[in-house]
Amino acid sequence: MRRLALLLLLPLAACATPRERCDRAATEDLRVVGALIVETEQNIARGYAIQQEVRERPRLTYCWGGRGGDGHFGYAFCNDTETYTVDRPVAIDLDEERAKLATLKRKYAELKKRSALDLAACAVNYPET
Repeated sequence: MRRLALLLLLPLAACATPRERCDRAATEDLRVVGALIVETEQNIARGYAIQQEVRERPRLTYCWGGRGGDGHFGYAFCNDTETYTVDRPVAIDLDEERAKLATLKRKYAELKKRSALDLAACAVNYPET
């Protein structure tokens, strides 16, 4: 489902102006570190982390049979494998998480300054018309 959403958004990304692409690139690291800060704060508040596991399960579906080696012609039942994700709680070291959070916040401050400079460069290189 996520892949489908990303595929549908791909044409919109191609429609971005050079200024918008430059702005997005200038703030990408800032957004990533910001999301990591939020995740780490939530882990500390909960007292545990949530890890996603990808699992598989068999699924019975309809297939279009041809004159292939399976001997089916027309619709037939087929076995398929379906993947899904499960959220699993994971124990964490709270002191380690707090240290990681402090490091991320320092990095965020650095990236904020760098992003401001990069955004200013984008404004100079790609003035809005």
